[in-house]
Amino acid sequence: MNSTLKNTIIFTNVLFFTLMLLIVGCRKEKKNDAPIITVSLPQAEITLNAIDSVRVKTTINDDFGPLTISIYVTDAQMQVLTTKLIRTTTENKIALDELYFFSNKYLQSGIYYLVVNANDGKNNVNNFIKIHILEIPKILLSVYVGVKDATGTRIFCSDSLMNFNELGFISSNIISGCVNSYSQQIYFLTDDGSFICYSLSNFQFDWQKNGLFTPNHLKKGEIKEFSFLTYVTNGNGFIYGYDNTGAVRKLYAINNGAPYNFNFIDNYILTSVEDNGTNNKSVQAYIQSGGLLTKYITNFLPQTILPYSNKTAMVFAQNQSNVELYTYNFEINYLHSFGNPYVGIFHSAIETPDEQYLLSVGNEINVIEKIYGNSTPYAIGKRADILKFESLSDLLYATDSNIITIYNYPTSSINFTYNFNDKVLFFDFRYNK
Repeated sequence: MNSTLKNTIIFTNVLFFTLMLLIVGCRKEKKNDAPIITVSLPQAEITLNAIDSVRVKTTINDDFGPLTISIYVTDAQMQVLTTKLIRTTTENKIALDELYFFSNKYLQSGIYYLVVNANDGKNNVNNFIKIHILEIPKILLSVYVGVKDATGTRIFCSDSLMNFNELGFISSNIISGCVNSYSQQIYFLTDDGSFICYSLSNFQFDWQKNGLFTPNHLKKGEIKEFSFLTYVTNGNGFIYGYDNTGAVRKLYAINNGAPYNFNFIDNYILTSVEDNGTNNKSVQAYIQSGGLLTKYITNFLPQTILPYSNKTAMVFAQNQSNVELYTYNFEINYLHSFGNPYVGIFHSAIETPDEQYLLSVGNEINVIEKIYGNSTPYAIGKRADILKFESLSDLLYATDSNIITIYNYPTSSINFTYNFNDKVLFFDFRYNK
């Protein structure tokens, strides 16, 4: 009996626990509903300026919590364009009524969406409010100029009347200079291989990188602003893309040589390279996402790379006593001669607002049309060491030794001239955005 009773008790306990497990297992997990977002401000279709704030009044309710709320602006492709305003609570309800400062001076006029996002740890919900944004007008603030000095380079900037005042001094000669209006900084590549950054608000030193040249390569190089970053060639075989703090955000490793000029064409990079050990020159094509497409060894010295047409670049080169033009097509990896050669020494080339080229060779500036390469004189007897168009006015700025001349392109009539004490090494434009 004792054995039978013991077995009965054991069976009863097992049955009880089995039933309890079945009951617990059959219970449904309590549903976690998505947060409910109610927005009373701003109203849909409101018009705002690109540098602005907007009152956001919203209530978010959830069945559990905690909650994380994010507010930001996106474009039609849902790309986030502004810094997010983030608020959190351990409760299952939150009410917000505050100004959201979404300032982004680069937003263009168009349709955007103010997004209120709620996340309860499991569910992620968005409420989209359609808004209209008006861009702020782009304004030319100043022209910055680097002028050679006996012991380095003097830096000048213009006022609204194009009077130039000296800002500071760099104790090296500048090979290339660039203003980045996005970061409001100015960058210099010097002949001792330094890459130097100054703030434009007060022309104060920000940061510096050294060792961009190697003894066995030409002391040549280029700085270029592209997609908010500032890129610079490095004689050790790289093209670096720096942000405003001096952190490397992009890096392109160049095949067995030192890059000394480059350009971004569609989704590609084309760069001129002096090869290691041989002093051979090459033109190398890379995909912007990374990877070498092709390398052309050349019997000429590539000087400047400009856009030509879809997925095609134009290369201006010095070949002994002639300047020659070549097109490079990225899809078929083909470098081909273009137009006729020009007798003389290459100084500068630039694409024009009416989709032609200006080429300075010897003591002439010529207009080159893109279809057949036909050339017509633009300014006979005028030398141009550097050519640049100011994008808002389409005025042409040109330097000849110590003189800056502004031309009323497409005519060659002179709008303004300014004489410095020594050779102009670079100049660039500072905008408000």
